[in-house]
Amino acid sequence: MTPTPHDALVRAIFGQPHYAAEELRAVVPPGVLAEMELETLAPVEGSFIDEGLRESSADLLFSVSPLGGGSAFVYVLFEHQSKPDERMPLRLLRYQTRVWERHAAEHADEPRIPPIVPLLLHHGPKPWPWKPSFSSVLALDDRRRTAFGPTVLGFDFVLDDLARQSDAQIHGRASDAVVRLTLLSLRNGRSHPRLFELVAESMHALKRELRGPAVGTALERLARYALEVGEEPFAVVRAAFANALVPKNRSEVMVSTADVLRAEYGREILLEQLEVKFGPVAPLIRARIEKASLAELAAWSRRIVVATSPEAVFAT
Repeated sequence: MTPTPHDALVRAIFGQPHYAAEELRAVVPPGVLAEMELETLAPVEGSFIDEGLRESSADLLFSVSPLGGGSAFVYVLFEHQSKPDERMPLRLLRYQTRVWERHAAEHADEPRIPPIVPLLLHHGPKPWPWKPSFSSVLALDDRRRTAFGPTVLGFDFVLDDLARQSDAQIHGRASDAVVRLTLLSLRNGRSHPRLFELVAESMHALKRELRGPAVGTALERLARYALEVGEEPFAVVRAAFANALVPKNRSEVMVSTADVLRAEYGREILLEQLEVKFGPVAPLIRARIEKASLAELAAWSRRIVVATSPEAVFAT
């Protein structure tokens, strides 16, 4: 299943430990943070979510060591959700159970399992309407929930509800500039009529903080997201992003960003040509186009003029 632009952005940015750690510092309770060495944050391979939920979930899992060193202590599970789902606590519990089961199978000699800190990043148009707790999904009113007390499961999860925050509040977070740009993009990705302008303005406001080797790749991903969720031409988005950066950064960042935008434009044109000439594009061909380089896209676009089948376009 092809991931949505929102899912792809979450994975691309928060799949990197540095940016994931920035998000954790902003939203995880201080007492929990004090027990973690976030510098040891490392991605854990594997997926724990149901196949049918991949369009609305970024299944990111990290391990982190306890303060003072030692073996892996805490797993941090990232989820992102754009539409309210009252059964989300049940889904989170299911994912955690799968993590624990795999851990138990891989560490059969360890009787205990590590704790998990589940984090839900919500970027829907309306605020999350329920408590960030498993007990919210139980068929109990407040009185009966109190009466049952600890005899029923009631774990809490960390909720970063972007719908309850303004753009100004996100701008004001004590987080990396790339993280703030990503959260602003997700918060406005479905509703802002010209998202690329909002992102470009935010880039300009944060331009002095956009430094380091990872910034170019992150801005490429944000530019692509702005193209995917909007309807503006490639040249318009590219110009807006270029103008948002200071001259020093333009030379370092915009060359690679422009290449990504150009490739995205090339993919759109090639897919449109294939559909017009041969009908619906097969998933395997779409996946191949998604991973193609600029040179490959250019070669395929030339071949399609004389090709008599989709296979002829991609023949090596």
